[in-house]
Amino acid sequence: MRALIIAAAFTALGACATSDPVHTVHMPLEILRAEGQAPRMGEVYLQAGSLDPGARFVFDIWFDPEADEIGTLRAVTWAVKFPDYCRDQATWVQSVLIGPSGQVWRGYRTYVPAGPDRHQDWSSGSSGAERHGGPSTPGLLEAAAEGGRFTIGLEDNTGQRMYEEVIDTLTPARREQLFAANVEAVRNADPEMPVAGEQLYSLVNPARAPLPNPPRPCP
Repeated sequence: MRALIIAAAFTALGACATSDPVHTVHMPLEILRAEGQAPRMGEVYLQAGSLDPGARFVFDIWFDPEADEIGTLRAVTWAVKFPDYCRDQATWVQSVLIGPSGQVWRGYRTYVPAGPDRHQDWSSGSSGAERHGGPSTPGLLEAAAEGGRFTIGLEDNTGQRMYEEVIDTLTPARREQLFAANVEAVRNADPEMPVAGEQLYSLVNPARAPLPNPPRPCP
């Protein structure tokens, strides 16, 4: 009877436990065509999150494809937005990427003025960002190539971390399957499809109105 009670208790705890959602990367496909040429594949990358206005983060792993293989991983980039982060004194924040084994890579530091008004509400990072963002664990490209679950978030000058999101970057074999599907889609593209060029992406906020002086207090 005691064993049954203990088992029931564990079952109840498991039912009540919650876990953060895991974002699985996908491999976007951009098919390009220049005038008089056959369709071709655009940049090859894995992505979680997006650059949409309401998105809170974007995470990308970039490759240099070789023939019909996904090729060499060449860069990792990310950005984390913090529209509702507010303190009554000027500070800085930086995005952080945490690897499957607890490795930490830091993005570029972003100045945040006192109060809720600012010109930039995102912090970006990339392989090599430690030159401007502080100490990072070596081997980001190697860790990203192996795959696994990474956590992206934000860290302020007090060391507090927030806005964390978990990302499954898949195994190398699963990535190859996604790439093979994209290669097949390009092969099946209409050879007379409309001419299409590469899209340009930007996180820059267009509004640059003067900040209030003195600053407004945080909500």
